[in-house]
Amino acid sequence: MKIETKDIRKDEDAVSPVIGTILMVAITVILASIVGSMAFGMSSNLPQMQIVVVTAERLNSTAIDFTYVGGPGADFVQHLNVTVGGNPVDTTPVSQPAVGSVWTYNLDTGLSDRNHVIVAATFGDGSAQVVLDTFV
Repeated sequence: MKIETKDIRKDEDAVSPVIGTILMVAITVILASIVGSMAFGMSSNLPQMQIVVVTAERLNSTAIDFTYVGGPGADFVQHLNVTVGGNPVDTTPVSQPAVGSVWTYNLDTGLSDRNHVIVAATFGDGSAQVVLDTFV
């Protein structure tokens, strides 16, 4: 019985060293870009989110109570705007609310079974964000 062996020619190189080198270079570039963006502050352009809590409770068929619970960003709130069902309930926003304050909105039109309530806070730096988005 004769065993045949295949001769490996010297010009047949493996592909894995080339792929390994490309992957090493790619990983190095990605890590360098992450470290560079952190070092030069490119991530500081992200907006600062404030944490403020407002709750809403339905009192009867025409009134909703809102409670300003506060939070870490409570000192920066300039005013709160309230909309019910997509309509502003009052054109005068609640200015600089105190933590724990409660205010009631009486609506001329009666409330339906589920009313979409949104409270948006405007902060001292001019930014605004929704602090309550619920159904009552």
